[in-house]
Amino acid sequence: MNEQPRTRTRTRLAPGIRRASILDAATRLILQVGAAGLTMDDIATEAGVARGTLYLYFDSIAGITAALRDRYAQALTSELEPLLATGGSGSRLRRLDTFIAALADALHDHQELHHALFTHTGAAEDPLTAAFRALLRRFIQDGRDAGEFPVPDPDLTTAFLLAGLHAVLTEGLHKTSTETTVTAAQKLARRTLSR
Repeated sequence: MNEQPRTRTRTRLAPGIRRASILDAATRLILQVGAAGLTMDDIATEAGVARGTLYLYFDSIAGITAALRDRYAQALTSELEPLLATGGSGSRLRRLDTFIAALADALHDHQELHHALFTHTGAAEDPLTAAFRALLRRFIQDGRDAGEFPVPDPDLTTAFLLAGLHAVLTEGLHKTSTETTVTAAQKLARRTLSR
């Protein structure tokens, strides 16, 4: 009995779904081998697509990692942005405390992926930093306009707070407990924005 050679059955997916499945495959590989070890062949195999199909969506590993950084930044900022809603009543400092705690939890939960995507990116400012800069700038300006944050310059205050939070959360989550790190970051933020 002659057996026919098996051919791989390809599933047609909508372009947005195919693109997401390629990024999901790249994420799995980054967590296994790191961003430096990624190849287009490996991603195509993991995603179950032909190499040519992969190139229809991304022209290089750099394009894939840039898309992964954008997707990660969008997901994280969408999750955390409501915590720093502008306007309304209630203590903005308490909202900031909640934001910092949620940010620390998210960074802790996705530490490996975050490290793989945002360490040594070569970009002047990665999309996550840019998104948080804009978010914190709006929040600080809103608090200043409401008379709650007596800061002289919202832009400089944003830059200072962003750098401080990044340093404390990055260092702290590697060395101490999450609770200690969050408390330190909250105190830093409160001192920066209060009288």
